[in-house]
Amino acid sequence: MLENWNVLVIGDKNIEGELLEELEEDGEFERSGFRDVLIGSVEDIVEFLEDAENEKYLHLNRVIPIDDAFFVSPENLIEMLKRRIERYIDEIEPEDTFGFWVERRGMKEDISSQEVEREVGGYFYDLVEKILGRKPKVNLKNPDKLIAIEIVGNRCGIGFITKEMREKHSVIRLTYSPS
Repeated sequence: MLENWNVLVIGDKNIEGELLEELEEDGEFERSGFRDVLIGSVEDIVEFLEDAENEKYLHLNRVIPIDDAFFVSPENLIEMLKRRIERYIDEIEPEDTFGFWVERRGMKEDISSQEVEREVGGYFYDLVEKILGRKPKVNLKNPDKLIAIEIVGNRCGIGFITKEMREKHSVIRLTYSPS
């Protein structure tokens, strides 16, 4: 089981095996337990995104780069996320808008994506206000800086994604596609 993963890959419907074969030479990938969702570790995320953008992987649908990956339970999820997102506070410049996005696979009976967005996003908003001394600008549709949270069973990954990254790499898409 991969502990230090840095990319979440979503493949085309029902072609998970073929996608695993396509990706095997460029990193370590494994099934997540959720259909068409793979967890992976690549040496160079920028190179991987460029390869994906150039359609090297025929069965790849979208990619979420992950900066921080860890195991969670429903009981500790929100507190762990609050602690771990603090590292991104200095990345929010005064002119930047920011947003939160949560995609959850699993834990459906225990927690809702909206609850995580509200609790963790509200905490981050208050932190920016308190530490940086300014009201942050929130944009949930197309933020300059996006904190993407991927919950996959008992694993959680956080990706810090800029608008420039999303514009350069169309494979970085959220389910609601803010760009």
